[in-house]
Amino acid sequence: MLYIKAKHDIFNVSKNIDNIVISKFFMYKIYLLSLGFNEKEAEVFMALNTYGPSPASTLAKRTGIKRTSMYDILGALIERNLIITTKKGAHTYYAIDDVNKLVYQERDKMRLAETVVRQLKAEQGRSNEIEVSHYKGEESFREMYEDILRVRPKELMVWIHLDDFYKALDPVREDEWTKERIKMKIWTRLLIQDTPLARNFQKKDSESYRETIILPKKYKFETTCFMYENNILLFDSRDQITGIRIRHPGFYLLMKQAFEMNWELLKS
Repeated sequence: MLYIKAKHDIFNVSKNIDNIVISKFFMYKIYLLSLGFNEKEAEVFMALNTYGPSPASTLAKRTGIKRTSMYDILGALIERNLIITTKKGAHTYYAIDDVNKLVYQERDKMRLAETVVRQLKAEQGRSNEIEVSHYKGEESFREMYEDILRVRPKELMVWIHLDDFYKALDPVREDEWTKERIKMKIWTRLLIQDTPLARNFQKKDSESYRETIILPKKYKFETTCFMYENNILLFDSRDQITGIRIRHPGFYLLMKQAFEMNWELLKS
């Protein structure tokens, strides 16, 4: 009886291990499908990752894919620079030389997408048609703010109540955002509401690629306005976090000139 029970337990453990292996295989296959692989390419890639360098005939046996189709699949993976070939005697072996290529290629796609988006945004700015977008909630508020880094304007002009603006931002991400802005050399000028936080903020101008003017105390406002590349962003984070983006070259020029007049008067 003990022998039968032990045998039964071993069978169950073996079955569970097989299920775990199968589950992992399907999980990785789903990941690869989401990265642009078709089903057969994913199966071949997983086989190479599991068993290492293999000839086409061995891959066909391991995956159940016909050998005639295997060469087309391998050719597609070679064309995408995801696998390489090596010769061993009369046989050709296929192998994954660096699985990190999956990451590198996705990064290249992201950089390309960011470039295309910047160009498309630049084209949008040439239209005289007005575009208005309304944002609500913390995530939308931050997304609106992040757009500045995606556009990468040469200059950013800001009217700001710093204390209220910071209420809607994660301080860690805000610090990272500022470092990215500095790295991108986005010069920033700020007309800022007079508060103790604002005065400490101004002290770091020289190291933060910006210039800040503290407004006289008689000027009071609680919202914030960013201006860059035909965009006007209006933020209100006091109660219900909300924001509006207006994209229009004429309105932008008007707001920019109003900013410049105030800047010159306050600096003189």
